[in-house]
This record gives sequence, C-alpha cells and structure tokens, in this order.
Amino acid sequence: MKRSNQDLFATNFDFLKRSFPDLIDSIEDGFFGEEPSRGAIVRKTIKFVDETYMTVFELVDTKSGKKKKYQYDWEYQRGSLWKWHNEAHEQKQYQTATEPDHMHHKPVGVTDERRLTNYGHHDLYTIMETIHMHLEISKQKQKDKPRPR
Repeated sequence: MKRSNQDLFATNFDFLKRSFPDLIDSIEDGFFGEEPSRGAIVRKTIKFVDETYMTVFELVDTKSGKKKKYQYDWEYQRGSLWKWHNEAHEQKQYQTATEPDHMHHKPVGVTDERRLTNYGHHDLYTIMETIHMHLEISKQKQKDKPRPR
C-alpha cells in the first residue's frame, strides 16, 4: 500500500520540541553543527534527554510547505540505528510493500541493514511518540528486573 505524498508537511521544530519536553533536550541546525539547513533542504540534529540523538533531513517544497523526501536516523545505542526513509530503490530486492517509505534497522555488529515496511511513520510527531513509548518501556523493564541477592 503506497501513501500519497500530498499529506506530508515539513516539520515545525519549535512545536515539536514544545510537544515532547520530557523527550527532547535540544534541536540544533545542521548535522552536529555542520551542513546547516539551506532553502528547501532542512538538516537538524535532535538530542534526546537520554543522550541518544537523531539526524533529520527533509527536502521541502518551499511554496507548498510539503515534504518531498525525508530521512530520520535515530542512534538509540552507540552503533545501533533505526531509520525512517522515503527514497525509492530501483533494485527489486531492496523494495518494500510501502515503497518509497521504509525503515532500516542496524543493530550493533551487523553490517547489513534490514529494510522493513513503513505504513505509518512518515512524520516526526509520530516517530517521537514511538521513541517516547520505547524509552518508557525500557525504563519499566529496568525497574522490573529482579535484584541480585
């Protein structure tokens, strides 16, 4: 099932930070201060309160404010990445049922990224909700672990 690009609007980063104060520590322009946003190209680094981070790339139609492309790459653990992208792949073996929308997962020690379908994570608000949920579950798992005697 393919999604129409008509419903993808550029991210309002001020609103995003205000919406997730328990999750987002800071949002900086560029990739770690390098390669700043310019015209239709938006580049940001989101630093989370748990010291993980996400690099953000959006290609925006400056007239309509709609996204043409996005890449959201979250390093949730040193060397482990979860990515949400929407570039099409020409080679059939790399395509998913949701092409061009897809996700990548690259755990530590793995050289090949898995490509997964992406039916609903096309904007940073939905992705932030997912990350927030993941972090809350991780916190609860830590609390639930039995203590050694």
